Amino acid sequence: MKNKLVAIWFFLLVFTVPVLAVTEEEITSNLNCPDQGGCIMIVVDCTCPSSLEIKDKVRAMLDQGFSEKKIYDKLTAEYGKEVLATPPKEGFDWIVWLALPAGLIVGGVVVYKISRKRMDENEEFELEYEKFLQEREKHE
Repeated sequence: MKNKLVAIWFFLLVFTVPVLAVTEEEITSNLNCPDQGGCIMIVVDCTCPSSLEIKDKVRAMLDQGFSEKKIYDKLTAEYGKEVLATPPKEGFDWIVWLALPAGLIVGGVVVYKISRKRMDENEEFELEYEKFLQEREKHE
């Protein structure tokens, strides 16, 4: 009985703690630096003044108890969708999420067709070569 309680407690702890805790680092690792000077870094790694400002804003919003979605919504409203490191899965941005799997599928089909064609050509060559060898043996 004691082992069952420990196991249940362990699984509850493992599955609920990550859901409850959202850190500043997790949020800022999904944000682009909004610096207009050409900075292309992620906010968590950047030391530009604009990135430091976003880090402060995220920290303040977390202290106020804002949810992760609400923080992203506020930052997107202030800086635009370009601040998000990954595009949202809505509207025209769905193309970005669908392009990679579609490209992999199409590329796989093309590679399969080409390799199948070459394999058929090789098999045809081998059959012709075997016939040639058999004809040669008959004439010898």
